[in-house]
Amino acid sequence: MKATTKTLTFLGIVAALAVAGALAVSCRCWELRDTGATRRAARKAAAAAVRKAAPDKVVAELQRLLDEKSRHYWFLPEKDEAQQSKWKFWTLRFGDRPSVTVDFVGTLVEEQFLRFSGDGDKTPPNAEALKGLLAFSHALFKNPALSADAATSLSERCLDGHFLANDFDGAIALLETRGMPGRSKTWIEVTTAKLRAHKAMEAKDSREAVAQLVKFIDIMRSDELKDFEECDPTTGVLYSREWIIARNYMRCSGLSADVKDDAKAAEFRALAAPFYKTALEKAANEENSLVLVKAEMKQHGFPVPEAPVVKPAEKPAEKPAAPAVEKPAAEKPAEKPAEQTVEKPAETK
Repeated sequence: MKATTKTLTFLGIVAALAVAGALAVSCRCWELRDTGATRRAARKAAAAAVRKAAPDKVVAELQRLLDEKSRHYWFLPEKDEAQQSKWKFWTLRFGDRPSVTVDFVGTLVEEQFLRFSGDGDKTPPNAEALKGLLAFSHALFKNPALSADAATSLSERCLDGHFLANDFDGAIALLETRGMPGRSKTWIEVTTAKLRAHKAMEAKDSREAVAQLVKFIDIMRSDELKDFEECDPTTGVLYSREWIIARNYMRCSGLSADVKDDAKAAEFRALAAPFYKTALEKAANEENSLVLVKAEMKQHGFPVPEAPVVKPAEKPAEKPAAPAVEKPAAEKPAEKPAEQTVEKPAETK
């Protein structure tokens, strides 16, 4: 009897351990599953870690995410969606997979570019942080897992980053080596001219700066760019083509004055005036832009209307009014003839 009790106790303990082990394995397997929900949770945690990182630690955190892998199991999808089933265990796979995709890392890099770009007024760009992001981005471009769309989007942010960090040679090299997918040849030419002008201004070479700015303006005035406008992602200010042309004519005027070429300075100033007027009209419905255009015009001594500028809406051509036609007086209904009284014969009972 005692032997039987001991045996049953032993078997009970073994069964309990087996159940506990099975539960532990099941819980671990549940943690290792690779699903849409687990991927979203991983992205959320990764984004939070990068956003909390100090400026000098951001690149290290991004590199950690790029290198980090997690152990997962997953089912290979069938080519025929109708045949997909998680119960086909021959499609089960187990191994290490990246915690987040390379494209998502690229998205976080873009977010950090905006973080360190400043606001264009009160907060200047963090040049050192931008340079670190640029070096990381150029290495990321070589990663074969980075999709074409993600690379294009990141290239745009890199171009802004080079410009804000005053790395004009880096920006020009980016355009000349990688190009800019989705952008026309004219756009690349006008941007390169602008970058060369800023490089010359940084080097205090006024004449070269004017030459490059004039090239930039000539391309901007072409019919191909007649609908061009640009929005600053850090401030939300919308720059019309005319505003860009006007302010660059004024740059040329100032640079010409610096080298004592007063005739050219006056000529460029005269060229800027009509473009400022059009820029003011185009900014009528953009409050942030309107305030800045007016401030620039006052700064340069151009007259600014006090009343709000309202660009008249184009009205459709009015149809000629139809000739007035008098309505005939409403005819009275004809009077019914008086009914003749007819005596009825007396009823007979």
